Amino acid sequence: MTRLTLTTFNCENLMMRCDFRRLHILDAARKFTAVSDQSDADAVDRVFNVLSEDDRTLTAQALSASQADICCLQEVENLVTLTAFHNRYLKRWMRRGYSRRILCEGNDTRGIDVALLARVNVTRVVSHADLTHRAIGIEPVGSAHWDGRIFRRDCLEVDIEKEGRTLTLFICHFKSMNGGRLETRPVRHAEALAVRKLIEARFDDPAQADWAVLGDFNDYLEIDGVPVEDHGLGPLIDGGFSVDALMMLQANPMERWTHYYAGGKAYTALDHIFLSPALAARNARARIRLMRAGQPLRVQRFEGHRFPGVGWVLPKASDHCPLSLTLEL
Repeated sequence: MTRLTLTTFNCENLMMRCDFRRLHILDAARKFTAVSDQSDADAVDRVFNVLSEDDRTLTAQALSASQADICCLQEVENLVTLTAFHNRYLKRWMRRGYSRRILCEGNDTRGIDVALLARVNVTRVVSHADLTHRAIGIEPVGSAHWDGRIFRRDCLEVDIEKEGRTLTLFICHFKSMNGGRLETRPVRHAEALAVRKLIEARFDDPAQADWAVLGDFNDYLEIDGVPVEDHGLGPLIDGGFSVDALMMLQANPMERWTHYYAGGKAYTALDHIFLSPALAARNARARIRLMRAGQPLRVQRFEGHRFPGVGWVLPKASDHCPLSLTLEL
């Protein structure tokens, strides 16, 4: 029996700033965001500092508590940042780190990307950041145009292998709700449709294949167990195309939240792990876990243990909770 633990986590602005006093040891013209090799990232790491110490320590504690084989991350600035976070923070709290660190530059104007940490074999990595509306055959919405990129960040397609079994992941970070949830819904709907089309193109029979779509989708399917119909994620779940693991495995609707929005005092699940029908059927009793110990104290619905140092608003691990799932492949 092959088991694998997946975690998705929006780290919230995992960014770095350069120590210019030490920059002379590097080529100043180097474009750090273009680094794609771990050894290069280790070298560049020496002249950077992670902000802020308290937040990043809590982020590392929250992520290490997931004990995941695969960590799918959102809001990571570049591979250098991911390397520094892994080496300086995450490895403090884990018995062993992750042998693979993967990040491809996406489309976000702030430079926040999706990323992957893995301690199992990664056999295929494909970034879809350059995918256009025309190429995927989806009509542009709003100010977008046919030759514009459809993903606001990326959809990172990764094949992972463990003990001879392969699982394909589609790691996403959809358009935020800034500008209004309903107003931005069409963009997320288009992104969801693009992911579905990628899956349908990849597999002859998607229902029987082993794949998962996971990440921060910036939209929710329910509020405290009450379904909402105005979300933009329909293409991923309509007709049973995939199954939301959190809704399948967490019976208590009051516990199905990954994010707290203080402005509306709303507890919702913006983070999802959507499983293929075959994978969902095989894991109907799988273990799912939400790590909330790094949430700020103003998140009052959570009354459990918190990591030392957590504040009312800051410091915190993130405004999201790591969502983990242990699968049988």
